Amino acid sequence: MSYLTFVLQERKVLSFGLSFTFFSSFGQTFLISLFVPFFLADFDLSNAAFGSIYSAATLASASILPYLGKWIDVLPIEQYSLYVAGGLLIAALTMAFSWHIGFLFAGILMLRLSGQGLSGHTAETAMARYFKLQRGKALSISSLGYPIGEGILPVGIAALLAVTSWRTTWGIIAAAIALIFIPFILYVLNKTEIGHSNQQIKKTNSDSDDSSGSYFQIINNRRFWLILPAILIPPFWATALFLYQVSIAEQLGWTAAIIASAFIFFAVARIVSSLGIGPVIDKLSAAAVFPFYIIPFGAGLIVAFYHPGIWSAFLYMALVGITLGFGSTTKSALYAELYGEEMIGTVRSLFASIMVFSTAMSPFLMGWMLDNNIAMESILLMAASTVIVGVALAYIGLKDENTASLNFE
Repeated sequence: MSYLTFVLQERKVLSFGLSFTFFSSFGQTFLISLFVPFFLADFDLSNAAFGSIYSAATLASASILPYLGKWIDVLPIEQYSLYVAGGLLIAALTMAFSWHIGFLFAGILMLRLSGQGLSGHTAETAMARYFKLQRGKALSISSLGYPIGEGILPVGIAALLAVTSWRTTWGIIAAAIALIFIPFILYVLNKTEIGHSNQQIKKTNSDSDDSSGSYFQIINNRRFWLILPAILIPPFWATALFLYQVSIAEQLGWTAAIIASAFIFFAVARIVSSLGIGPVIDKLSAAAVFPFYIIPFGAGLIVAFYHPGIWSAFLYMALVGITLGFGSTTKSALYAELYGEEMIGTVRSLFASIMVFSTAMSPFLMGWMLDNNIAMESILLMAASTVIVGVALAYIGLKDENTASLNFE
């Protein structure tokens, strides 16, 4: 089936996944960061104090995610998706009425959990479970909500903040969730059979809800530890490198304007690679593709290490975007292949939680290295070395021919 035919035929179900990845933007750092100056002023916070609140909320979200994420393997998708959307609505309302720092913390925690964590989790789990033969294409389409949100929402939010207060802006966001997002979910669930994809899973798991036992079985398998570095390396280093992009630009001879402009190449590369990897996964399998998906990221680090000219900033960002585009599709497809559809929610929430923990720690490591005057070239070389290790370990872990599923019965 061609890409276009598939999209037209399954447009309603695909839009279900895309809507969740798009609305996950409200819990992402790039969007919340637009409100930081207002938080600092209204709550009389320093940058360090707010950073501590944000890190604590993010880590708390990561701790809760495995427990809430695994319920997608038990509950009907209709019920679970509405719980997630409702949580995002409550989070936005909490931000709109956050007159005390305690409400601010609670709002950020719920945004990170419902937005960054569970919204993307719902989309990618539902697509991986509903589509079997066309899983790669489905995950590619649904993941487009991430770059679309990154491209559209900052401009819209900045425009709102220019004419109204930040609390009113969160009220408008809450209204959009209540009047657009949730009704759209109900419409898609009513018009499609996506809800039926969870019914057999529900029957399989209803008699056995021992999530701690499932987690123990997952982490007790050597394959988990062999593929984990390749899963963590791109978001770990990308978070640190993007957060300190101004310092990086200065050390490598680029200007802040150049690195900001290079984000256009990053976004385009991420969209194109996300769309392109889907058919490849459907043809070869995610297990065959996964060990090599971080190679463009490593190549980008090497380009930045040599930084032969201004053009290298654009190539560096494009290569990073390629890996992040590959990753969002490849990882979810891999979980379904390795662990089986009945456990994909549990598995994905576990990996996502570990990833959030790692990305919460990476800014501290990068900040420490910069404060101790470690040259950016040395940092980039260190990051590139971890990519080589990640590729090698993932290849060893997935080289067996029988990678279709791990048996946890």
